[in-house]
Order: sequence, then C-alpha cells, then structure tokens
Amino acid sequence: MIEVMVAVLLTAIAVIGVVGLYRVQTRSSAYSRRSTEAVVLAGDKLEVLRATAVPAPSGTDEELDATGALVVGGPYRRRWFVTTTATQYELRVEVDWDDDGTTRTTTLRSFRRL
Repeated sequence: MIEVMVAVLLTAIAVIGVVGLYRVQTRSSAYSRRSTEAVVLAGDKLEVLRATAVPAPSGTDEELDATGALVVGGPYRRRWFVTTTATQYELRVEVDWDDDGTTRTTTLRSFRRL
C-alpha cells in the first residue's frame, strides 16, 4: 500500500512539472509568433514608405491582423513617422501588441534620400 502511495505521489510531481513546462513553452511560442508578425508588419510599411515619392508625415493603422488587414479586434497597432531633413527622410515604423497584459513594441528605422 505504501509503495502505491509513493508511486502516485511521484507520478503527480512529474505531471505537475510537465504541465509547468508546457505552460512556459506555450507562452514563449506565442510571444515569438507575435513578435515575428510585428516585424513583418513593420517591414511591409517601411517598404511602402520607401517606395512613396513623398511619404505622409505620420499615420496609424489600428486593429491589424497578422497579414496587415484591418479587422475588428486585431491585435496589432502600427504607427509610422517621417521626419524630413535637408537631404533625407528618416522613416520609423512602430508596431504594438498586447502580450498577457504587457504592451510590446517593435520598431524599425530607415533613411531615404530626397
């Protein structure tokens, strides 16, 4: 009887450990996916700004999905800023998303001659 109780206890401890590892792995995987999608969204907008003859000085896209489509409740917000100097445009794109109650931001910067 004691051997069975010890075996059940050891099995329970092992299961608790596996569940904890699964939880950490799931959270890390979700963060990795979201940050990769945010970099792609920022890069897409940066390429559009580079290709535009005279880019808009700033703007915001709210509620984007991973493909950049506007959807109700989309997890991403993309903002861009264009600063003009005498010889170049400074381009900056920021993508924000919520990660378990914490706002995360990815920023890409580039320069383009006038």
